[in-house]
Amino acid sequence: MSTSSQTSSSANARTLLLPYMLGLIVAMAIVQIVIAATGGEVTILAGILTAVVALGIAVWLWRILRVLKRVRFGVVIAHAIAFVTVTMSYNLHALVRLIDAGRTIDTSAAENLHMALGGSWIGVTIVMSGLWGLGLLIHLVGSVLGRGWED
Repeated sequence: MSTSSQTSSSANARTLLLPYMLGLIVAMAIVQIVIAATGGEVTILAGILTAVVALGIAVWLWRILRVLKRVRFGVVIAHAIAFVTVTMSYNLHALVRLIDAGRTIDTSAAENLHMALGGSWIGVTIVMSGLWGLGLLIHLVGSVLGRGWED
């Protein structure tokens, strides 16, 4: 057991990551409201708005990276927050569409499913979650093995 005092880092995970997380939640809520208000389909507008959010993530990370590296697994945590927030917003929106489509009595279940999650929703629910999840997993494995950004 060591009796020496540990030096505290000037980086505080809560101070760095909480505003980032809250900002992402608000940004993705706005994206989902725009999608709902424009007919409920994932269009080029939704893609552009999501790209603006991604650009905001990149700019925030670029500006704060040196400080964030002082937080243990800080960059990976930021990556995980972005993954969960963005994909969760699209998946919850898709779930609401499925529940709403399930209430329709005059069509079959297959028609309801196609109506709720037609072609535009497949990319953002399954493909984006799967590919981004794979990237996050690679980042996590690299960090655990000591080859992550924060080393």
